[in-house]
Amino acid sequence: MTSLPMSDYYFRQFEHDGADAPAGRKGRIFSAICQGDAPTRKKLATDMALRPATVSDLVMELIHDGLITESRPAQSLQKGRPEILLTPAPGRLCAVIFHFVSHTMHCAVVDLAGTILFETTEQVQADKIDKQGFIDVLSSLAGKCTAHIPGSAKQCGYALSLPGIVDEPGKRWVYSAYWPKLSDFDLSEVSETLGHDVIVRKNLNCELRARTSRRKSLGTGKTLLIHWGIGIGAAFISNDRELVLTEGFGEIGHCVLDPLSTVSCKCGMIGCMEAEAGLWALATMSQDQSIPINEQKFEDYLQDCTDKSFLKRPLLLMAHTLRNLTLTLMPDEIVLTGPFVQCPETFQRLTERFELIFPEGALVRKGRKPKIVSGRRSKSDELVGAAFDLFRTEIGALCRI
Repeated sequence: MTSLPMSDYYFRQFEHDGADAPAGRKGRIFSAICQGDAPTRKKLATDMALRPATVSDLVMELIHDGLITESRPAQSLQKGRPEILLTPAPGRLCAVIFHFVSHTMHCAVVDLAGTILFETTEQVQADKIDKQGFIDVLSSLAGKCTAHIPGSAKQCGYALSLPGIVDEPGKRWVYSAYWPKLSDFDLSEVSETLGHDVIVRKNLNCELRARTSRRKSLGTGKTLLIHWGIGIGAAFISNDRELVLTEGFGEIGHCVLDPLSTVSCKCGMIGCMEAEAGLWALATMSQDQSIPINEQKFEDYLQDCTDKSFLKRPLLLMAHTLRNLTLTLMPDEIVLTGPFVQCPETFQRLTERFELIFPEGALVRKGRKPKIVSGRRSKSDELVGAAFDLFRTEIGALCRI
């Protein structure tokens, strides 16, 4: 059975009119097929209390749309003609996702199951590339990817998964430490260049969106994702009913914890935490010229480093950030990613400092103790999360009857 990541979120749009309403019925049948164990028409009619003829008609529409396929079971113990099994066809829909790793621009074709059908990359000088050069590279990568989209698949659009400060509704890339010449970049014109709809998303929002969807029970829990690397950013999800991504949230690297700090940040402000605890700042200010401004290389450097005293203040700042966010958002879980927390010693020092400044006996704590875990950035989650809105819109258009 093919698993469709984020299927719960895709199909919530068909529940608003009620389980018995004609509106959204086709979508609810598609949902049952995607989330069931290869059901049959008969089982769908029984489980959903629908007339067999109604189910049969809508199933035929889904087959015609290419969203599902039918097959006979490999082996049947029942007498007579075996019933036809219905399964989703994730390759029918695909999306082209641009994402970024260090100085490399990536472009991937993914299907509804999150499978990467094709991927291409281009190395660029992130600190020198301008806006027109960036669009030219996007266009080149898009051309390579679209040439590899299967003829039976429908392209739902493009998504840009971006680091740094991102205005998602305004389709504007506000700032990224790695890409200084692309600040305040209006990306709406990219749609015209590529000739297709383009959505703009913050990479941490994409990753957390997909990570949260794997929970066994939706409807409870708050998760805070913090990436501590070149820069410092966050994403937050509260699973009340709908997927909630707080627009504009997450620029924790540009909060001030020390009002007396005079350190200048690349964003143009003074005293930002990122300007003291971000990897770019540490590498710039350190007397140790061997500190690499590359997250993977820095992770290796930190594992081998015997003198980590230069992390004393960054760890203090990060611990206070965790305390402030815990009191503000009350998360059940805090997931930390990035090269700093991949070092067991550094992660332990951070959690110990957090417990010290947010003690169990504090009245404001009131039993709050978020689970703090170290995780790795997930390329798969980022791609699935970036494609979410494109797939949800297309499924809605095909199934809203």
